[in-house]
Amino acid sequence: HFTGAGTKQMIEAYERGDVAEARRLHHTLLPLYTGIFRTQGTILVKAGLTLRGLPAGPVRSPLVDATEAQTEQLRADAAAAGIDLAERRS
Repeated sequence: HFTGAGTKQMIEAYERGDVAEARRLHHTLLPLYTGIFRTQGTILVKAGLTLRGLPAGPVRSPLVDATEAQTEQLRADAAAAGIDLAERRS
C-alpha cells in the first residue's frame, strides 16, 4: 500500500471533525489514486510494488505487465501526490 500514512492522517482528521483537512489530504493523494486506475489496478499496483523493491511478480493472464511508459506515468502520478516509489529496504 502506497498511501498508508496519508490515508491514516485523512481518516484521523475526519474522525476528529476536521473535514477540511481530510478533504485536503484526499486531494493531495488523488493523483496516485487516479494514476493506479489509468489501466487495470492490479497491473499498476504490482508495478508500484516492484518499484519499491517488493517481490510482486507478474500479473496473471489475461492481464499483461505494465509497460515502461505506464510505470513511468505511475511514478509521476505518485510524485504528484508527494509519494516516492523508489525502492525501499527494511
